[in-house]
Amino acid sequence: MKNFRILYMVAVFFISKLAFAQDILTVDDAIKMAVEKNYDVRIAKNDTKISDIENGVLNSGYLPKVSASGGVNYSDENQNVVFSDGNSAEITGAITESYNASITADYTIFDGLERKFNVKKNEENLNLKRLQERQSIENTIIAIYNAYYNVAYQKQIEEHLKLNIANSEDRLERARKKLKYGQGTKLDELNAQVDLNNDNISYAAANKDYKNAKRNLNLLLGRDISAFFEVDTTVVFLEGLEEDVILESSETENVTSLLNQQNLLLSDLDIEINKAKFLPKINGSVSYNWNQSINPPTNFALENEAYGLNLGLSLSWNIFDGGQSKTRVQTAKITRENREIELYRAKEELKKEVYNAYEDYTNKQFTLEAEQNNVITNTLNFSRTQNQFSLGQVSAVQFREAQINLFNALNNRARAKYDLKIAEINLLQLAGKLID
Repeated sequence: MKNFRILYMVAVFFISKLAFAQDILTVDDAIKMAVEKNYDVRIAKNDTKISDIENGVLNSGYLPKVSASGGVNYSDENQNVVFSDGNSAEITGAITESYNASITADYTIFDGLERKFNVKKNEENLNLKRLQERQSIENTIIAIYNAYYNVAYQKQIEEHLKLNIANSEDRLERARKKLKYGQGTKLDELNAQVDLNNDNISYAAANKDYKNAKRNLNLLLGRDISAFFEVDTTVVFLEGLEEDVILESSETENVTSLLNQQNLLLSDLDIEINKAKFLPKINGSVSYNWNQSINPPTNFALENEAYGLNLGLSLSWNIFDGGQSKTRVQTAKITRENREIELYRAKEELKKEVYNAYEDYTNKQFTLEAEQNNVITNTLNFSRTQNQFSLGQVSAVQFREAQINLFNALNNRARAKYDLKIAEINLLQLAGKLID
C-alpha cells in the first residue's frame, strides 16, 4: 500500500508538471499567434490583398469593353395624313412597333503609353503594400517582445518577492522562538512582523502588475484578454552581432529604407503617366446591330429590318488642356525630388539609429555582466549574514539590508537580461533580419 501511494504521488506530480508545461506560451508561439491574429497585421494583409486584386489583368486596361443594349417601342396613334398629290387619309389606331438590339466592343489601341505605366504602377503599389505589411509585422513582433518580456520580468519580481517573504517568515519565526526562550525582545518580533507585512504588500502590488502585463499581451495576440498562460523566463542571446555587418545589411534590407526607395520608384512612374497625356489616343470599336420596325399604312414602308456589322476607328489628341497636364508633370517632378531628399535623409537617420542601437546593445551587455556579478556577491553576502543572524552576530537591520540588497540585485539582473534581448531585437530590425 505504501509503494502504491508513492507511485500515485509521483504520477500526480508528473501529470501536473505536464499540464503546466502545456500552458507555457513561448515567445515564438506568441509571435506566430500575433502574426495570424493581431488586428493591425490582419488589416495590413487585407490591404495587400486589395492591391493584389488591383494589380490583376482585369484592372490593367488591356481588355476590351463589351456592352449590349436592346429596346422596344410601341405607339398607338390617330393620324391625319396629307400626301404630296393632294390626297389625304385618316387612320384611327395607327400602330407602330420598333425593336432594336446591339452588342458593341470598344478597345483602346494606343493611349500614349499611359496604360503601360499604370500597369507598372499597380505592380509597384503591390510591392509597396507587401513592404508595409512586413513593416506592420515587424512592429507587431517588437511589441510582442516588449510585452512578453515585461510579463516575464513581472513574473520574476513575484518569484523574488516570494523568496523575500520566505526569508521574512523565517526571521519572524526565529524572533518568536528567541522571545519565547528569553533570548530576544518584543521589538525584534514586531520589526520582523512589519517587514513581513511590507513584503506581502509588495507581493500584492507585483501580482497586480503581473496580471495587467498578461492582459496587455493577450490583447496584442488578438485573443481573450483573460486567457491563461505562463511565460518562459529564460533568454537565449545571439552571437556575432557586428556593427559594420548590421550597418551594411540595413542599407539594403531595412524595411523603412526599402519603403523610401519604393516611393521614389512610384514617383518616377507618376511622371511617366502624366507625360503620356501629351500623346494622342487611338480607339477602335466593332458592333453588331439589329433593328426592326412595323409601321402603319401611312408609312412608306410597312415593315423594315436592318442588321449587320459596324467597324469604327477614332483618334483623339488633346493638343492643349489649359496647361493641366504640364502642371501635373511639373508637380510630379518636384514630388519626386522631395522623395529623393527624404530617401537621403532616411539613410543618414538609419546610420545614426544603427550606431545608437549598437552602442546601447554593448552597454546593456556590460550591464548584464555587472548585474550577474552583483547577484553572486549579494547572494554570498546574504547567506553569510543569514548565518551570522541566526548566531546573533548581526542585527535585524543588517539582515534586512542584506535581504533587500539581494532582492534588488535579482530584479536588476532580470531587467538587464530582458533589456539586452530587446536591444538585440532592435538591432535585428534595423538590419532587416527580424523576420528571418
